[in-house]
Amino acid sequence: MSQQEPYIYFEDCAVGQTFNAGPVTVTQDDIIAFAREYDPQDFHTDPVKARDTVFGELVASGWHTAALAMRMIVAATPKMKGGMVGRAVENISWPRPVRPGDVLSLAIEIAELRLSKSAPDRGLMRTKNTVVNQNGETVMTMEAVVFVPRSGGKI
Repeated sequence: MSQQEPYIYFEDCAVGQTFNAGPVTVTQDDIIAFAREYDPQDFHTDPVKARDTVFGELVASGWHTAALAMRMIVAATPKMKGGMVGRAVENISWPRPVRPGDVLSLAIEIAELRLSKSAPDRGLMRTKNTVVNQNGETVMTMEAVVFVPRSGGKI
């Protein structure tokens, strides 16, 4: 990528290329505020009531973890002309809960690149995204497919 060019294009990407972001610290207040707005279940909103749930303590909503991951994805990935236009999120999982005080980091790996069959001005990039806590334990994985403009193309 040239120093004058602020964007990356499909041609600048390679399978196996990686990007990293974080750390992001998750506080109890963050967990409760997000959950009250978007996932109001006791194990996300009330530390006392959370003791009587399957988790036995307050934990973050998986959707909160996904939102934090999206923020890190934007921070980690070089800018694409027209922005990072999502096509799909697939195979999302939360193998371990996020707890207050956890410090999250993200690793992105480009898993596949292919030209769009319907739009010659763009390609598709599939990424494998892994979020880990401060102990290196995986708390979320997902595959994402995004449109990436080709050099000279427009989205």
